[in-house]
Amino acid sequence: MESRRDRHKAERRQAISDAATRLFEARGFEAVSLADIADAADVSVKTIWNHFGSKEELFFDAEDAVLAFLVDAVRARPAGVSPTGALAPFLDGPILAGPCRWSQMRGDLYDRIRAFAACERASPTLSARRLAILHSWTAPLAAASGSPAWAAMVTGVLALRHDTIITAFVEGRSARTIERRTRAALDPAIAALSRAFPD
Repeated sequence: MESRRDRHKAERRQAISDAATRLFEARGFEAVSLADIADAADVSVKTIWNHFGSKEELFFDAEDAVLAFLVDAVRARPAGVSPTGALAPFLDGPILAGPCRWSQMRGDLYDRIRAFAACERASPTLSARRLAILHSWTAPLAAASGSPAWAAMVTGVLALRHDTIITAFVEGRSARTIERRTRAALDPAIAALSRAFPD
């Protein structure tokens, strides 16, 4: 059972992350300092350091949870389901492994995702960090699947998926267009993975 202190710590962490995200989207990642984030979140810079190891970690704070979700999906797959088959359903949506479906991409949600995508695309620091994050997923996915080759290839598919979605959002494409582009890019890649790694 989670203690009151743990709940307070998690709420504080989320409040800092939310404040940072709003600033990053409004001003751009490089233009925002930790002091700016501390002011917006009404905390000290030291408090930010207690929760996050870097400004980049603030931007990508959900990535550990996404990786854990994907690893669990591969590790807990039913007998007879390939690693690709276990992951494929979670790749078909605007947010990787998230509950959001393409049909929900409208209004404020669309605008927020587009702002986040534009912030990431505009920052060389964040673009490089995204590649490093995806690369770091290879080892855990290899351990979960039992195949380093599959894991290396699936991280390439994840990079393709991410780039396709980010580009379309930054271009201001409709949710329907983004969905079509993403499926057009991913369907052949997933089919190739399924053929190459059927078990």
